[in-house]
Amino acid sequence: MKYNISDIRVIIATYNRSEDLEITLKSFKNEISSLSDVMIVDQSTNKLTYEVVKKLKNKKIRYYHSKTPSLTLARNLGIKKIHKKSKILLFLDDDVSLGKNYFSKLIEVFNFNKGCVGVGGYYFPKDKTVNKFLNSARKLFFIEHWDKNSAKTFSVYGAGYPSKLTKVINSSWLPGFNMAFKKEVFKNNLFDERFFRYALAEDFEFGTRLNKKYPNGLFITPYAPIIHRVSTAERMPTPKLAYMNHVNHFYIQSKVFNDLRGIITFGVALFGMSLLQIIGTILLPTKTKLLKCKLYFKALAYCFKRLHLIRRGNLEIPLKTG
Repeated sequence: MKYNISDIRVIIATYNRSEDLEITLKSFKNEISSLSDVMIVDQSTNKLTYEVVKKLKNKKIRYYHSKTPSLTLARNLGIKKIHKKSKILLFLDDDVSLGKNYFSKLIEVFNFNKGCVGVGGYYFPKDKTVNKFLNSARKLFFIEHWDKNSAKTFSVYGAGYPSKLTKVINSSWLPGFNMAFKKEVFKNNLFDERFFRYALAEDFEFGTRLNKKYPNGLFITPYAPIIHRVSTAERMPTPKLAYMNHVNHFYIQSKVFNDLRGIITFGVALFGMSLLQIIGTILLPTKTKLLKCKLYFKALAYCFKRLHLIRRGNLEIPLKTG
C-alpha cells in the first residue's frame, strides 16, 4: 500500500499552552487542508486553547476537551476517535514547528521501507554541545547518550539518539515530540495510561514495546524538518521530575526489559549513574550539585522501597520531594 499526505491524522495533546499551540499550528497551516484532519485534545483549565482553534476557522481541525490531565489518555482518545480515512496517526507535541515538506518526507519513509510501522523526524539543537568524555562514560554504562547515525537502546536508562544524522536509520524508539505510526499497530497497542499527567518516558516505553513486536519497524529521518521549541509552560518541577524519572524507568524495566539482559544492563546503568553523580559532585561541589545528588539518591531509595508496587503499575510519587 502506498500512502499519501491525505492519510495522516495529526493528534496534538495540550495543557495550558495556547500560545505555543498557536505557533505550532501556524507552522503547517498551509498543509492542513491536505491532511486527513488535525485533532486537538485540550486538557487546559481555561478556554484559551479553544479560542485559538476557533480563531483559525478550519473545519479540518477538530477540538476535544478532556477534564483529566494525562498525556497518554489524550493520545489514546485521539486513537479511539480516529477518522475512517486516516491510515497514519502522527502525534505532535504542542511546542514544535514543522519545516517545508515535513509530511511528505515522513510518507516517503513509510512507502520505501518494507516493514516500517513508525517514523519520526529528527531534531538536534544547534546550540547543544556534547561532552565527549561524559558521553563515552554514559555509553559504557548503558545510560542515555548521543551517537552518530544511531538510535539504539542499550538498557531501560540507555536510549541512544543521534547527535548527527545524515541518513534514514532504524531506531529502537521514537521521541514523543513527533512520532507517526500506521493505524494497524493500535489494534492491540495503546499508550500506557498508568503514566499520568506529564508522563515522562511514556514515548520510550511505547516505542520499545513496539520495537519488540515489530523488529526494525521504526525509523528516524533527517529529511522531515522539525524544531522542538521545548516550552517552559506547565513543566513539572525538577524535584518531582527526579522521582518520576526513576519511578517510570523502574516500571518500564519490569514491563519491557524484564529478561536477563535487561536486568543486567539495568544494574550496570544504575551503578554508572550513581558513580557519575558522586564523581560530578566531588569535582564540582556546588550547592546545586549537592542538592541534585541528594535528590537522586532519595528518589532511588524511594523506588527500591516501593519496588513491588511499581512493578504492579503504581507510579505514585511523594507529595513532598524536597
